[in-house]
Amino acid sequence: MTSLPASAVFGALLIGAVLPLVPFLGRVARLAATIVHEVGHCIVVVPFGGRIRRIDLHPDGSGEAWVQLGRVPGAVRWLVRVLNLFAGYSAPVWAGALLVTGAVVGSPWLPVAVLGVVGVIALLFVRNWFGLLVVVGFDALAVWVAVRPSDLTLLVVAALGAALLVDGLRSLVQVARWLLTGARVQTDFQIAAAEMRLPAVVWFVLFLLVNGVAVWAARAPLSAVGETVVVGIRSLVGA
Repeated sequence: MTSLPASAVFGALLIGAVLPLVPFLGRVARLAATIVHEVGHCIVVVPFGGRIRRIDLHPDGSGEAWVQLGRVPGAVRWLVRVLNLFAGYSAPVWAGALLVTGAVVGSPWLPVAVLGVVGVIALLFVRNWFGLLVVVGFDALAVWVAVRPSDLTLLVVAALGAALLVDGLRSLVQVARWLLTGARVQTDFQIAAAEMRLPAVVWFVLFLLVNGVAVWAARAPLSAVGETVVVGIRSLVGA
């Protein structure tokens, strides 16, 4: 476990959780989550023979990833398409959980691995100028965490992880609202519905079920993080 006081870790988590809800700063958190979202699409297709064409990031916080599945074997192409669908909205939530876990246990290497993978892929495949500027900032943070690990970097990692978690969950709530109201939007679930002939709502429910199983499988480390948050709250209340 980290030598940092639980109240300090909780404070960093609280700051990160609030960031996506603050004007302007929320846009910054959204861009970080978008980077992870688009990289998530890319990561799952490459092991099966898929290719990354490019990633674009836009000032409004949105992004696009173009991947090619032409070299993916036909027998597993449907599976890769589903993994590609699920990876986008899952990536910020799970990346956030890994960053928070690394901060809580006091290990800088888990955050370095997460930030490094995301940062390298984004740097290689982001093609528009705005996106490159954003990615350079993201990569600078990753290098700082790797080169100068300290209590401060762990607190920053905890805040970033919480921001990714909250923004990722906020995006899922927004998607659920769009699906319930029948809004004309183009999310990954609508794209999957058009390509694979199942309603977007069905894809969303399957997405939640798969991630629910993943949460259950990772319940031990997630419980440790939760305990740290509880201890932090008690420390603040006791103070």
